[in-house]
Amino acid sequence: MMLPEKKRMRSFFSIFFVVFILLLNGCSTTKNRPAGSTRPMVILKLDDLWFEDGLVHPGWIQVVDFLNSMKVKGTIGIVGNSLEEGDSTYFNWIKQRHEEGYEIWHHGFCHCRHQEEEVEIREYRGENLAAQTESLLNTQQLAQEKLGITLRSFGAPYNSTDQHTASALAEIPDLKVWMYKETDCSTDKFLLPRIAEVNIEYPVHQPDFEQFKQGYEQFKNEPVLVIQGHPRSWVEDESRFEAFKRIILFLVEEKVTFVTPYGYYLRE
Repeated sequence: MMLPEKKRMRSFFSIFFVVFILLLNGCSTTKNRPAGSTRPMVILKLDDLWFEDGLVHPGWIQVVDFLNSMKVKGTIGIVGNSLEEGDSTYFNWIKQRHEEGYEIWHHGFCHCRHQEEEVEIREYRGENLAAQTESLLNTQQLAQEKLGITLRSFGAPYNSTDQHTASALAEIPDLKVWMYKETDCSTDKFLLPRIAEVNIEYPVHQPDFEQFKQGYEQFKNEPVLVIQGHPRSWVEDESRFEAFKRIILFLVEEKVTFVTPYGYYLRE
């Protein structure tokens, strides 16, 4: 007489378990936004970390100190040859930022350009495939050797690339994310596009809160906004840093979610 009752109990618990799992899945975050959020995710694409005059540039130090005080997650675009020149203090500063949650990302090896007759050749625009591959690998290897960090995201100096860049990146599977790709060459990398109207600086090196706010209001329904800035340039004029701070305070008030490029990739 007890056997049918036991079967009914097992059936009840099986149904309960399935419903419970479905409810858990229904409560998970979406791929594009945190659950319940109507605000975009924001990636602070901060460019151009070099080892300068035997130290970390003071523009970087003031930006990182401010972001940490706001509990805002940022990123640091490192130029690879600085890891050939830097010392342990420089390396430890970068590693500490990495431990704090900043993404250290690949911003080329030399950030260089030169003129050939009337054509400007840039690190990833105009150089041949072998040169671009070597440049990418040099920074990747130095970051692992000097910092113990595997770089996962790439953004070209000057945001300048050509058809060889995609082929060179294909040789480096550790690099998963490509920020601001400008060519139509196919790639297996996860792309984070540029929206020109939404940036920190207008023009480059000059943060402008009002222009940023106009662009943000226009594109705030996008799932992610990648906004670019250059901290080394903001220490020259106090008004520039103050404009950057206003942008961050505004975004905090907007309750956006600050993410890193690779962190956003992992959500997808």
